[in-house]
Amino acid sequence: MARHLLRPSRRAVLGGIAASAGAAIIRPRPTRAAVTIRVGKSVANLFPYAPIDVGIAQGFFRREGIEVEVIAFNGAAKMQQGMVAGAIDFSLGSGTSMINILKGVPSVCVAETTSAPVEVGILVPYDSPARSADDLRGKKFGVTTVGSVTEWMVFELARVKGWGRGGVTTVGIGGDPAPTGSLRSHLVDAVVTETSTAFAIEPQKIGRLLLPCSDYVTDFIMHVIYASHRITDEQPETVRGFLRGWFAASAFMHQNRAEAIRIGRTVTGHNQEVAEKEYDLVMPAMTTEGHFDRKGLAAIARSFVDLGMTDKEPDMALLYSEKFLS
Repeated sequence: MARHLLRPSRRAVLGGIAASAGAAIIRPRPTRAAVTIRVGKSVANLFPYAPIDVGIAQGFFRREGIEVEVIAFNGAAKMQQGMVAGAIDFSLGSGTSMINILKGVPSVCVAETTSAPVEVGILVPYDSPARSADDLRGKKFGVTTVGSVTEWMVFELARVKGWGRGGVTTVGIGGDPAPTGSLRSHLVDAVVTETSTAFAIEPQKIGRLLLPCSDYVTDFIMHVIYASHRITDEQPETVRGFLRGWFAASAFMHQNRAEAIRIGRTVTGHNQEVAEKEYDLVMPAMTTEGHFDRKGLAAIARSFVDLGMTDKEPDMALLYSEKFLS
């Protein structure tokens, strides 16, 4: 964005010269054009991705000489295709999407943005007899897709509870609004989806939150930022500037609850009550510095094996970098 420069009047210039004979006239340097970057969201209306919108609204990226174009994709798979095609420079996704780097997606994970999976929970039909996780043994769980982070949350519950993989059944039902429809029709016994869905549908007696996944997944990396190899190789300072803008926005959200909720509602579409509950749930897990939790990385590595994506845990050091964090 061009900056407006104040030009002195001819009288002021002449007066200055008369007052100081021989003084040089200092001309303002031309403003450097902002760099435009394209940032992909795997899901358009997810609150943990709201720092991108807050950063734009509050000018944090502009201060870094960056203009941001946001592109929302219908799921992580489409976003990965966008990264392969060179359509985006950065992507906002889950920690488990690091597996795509092993599959050849030309990117690297450059920052952790949220840790525990606080915004994901296990929901049951409103009239379900289940009152605790123990009541879900042998039940059918709806997840977004097979091999997704929501499916791993089910497998991890079975591991923690000692049920074994045979103690649960998972069914791919798709993303929003499928979880609500599945609960309404009793297609499944439970779904793993955003806890904000429970806040919205419980008053309608469609479904209710049984427990947040963070109750039993204590070490994790839920959301991260990926950067394309092209931009990390050719514009490393732009990568650093984008991350500074993101974490300035995250810090602002921690310190300005009302404004963060207001902007967040433009992203999620939730009413004020649901937005306030989601803010209070998610913000404690939202980092303001981006460094990767080592226990969380270990959990991500194990999830790849649990989901059958790899035969053994990969060397996670090949998938992420902290060198762009200020």
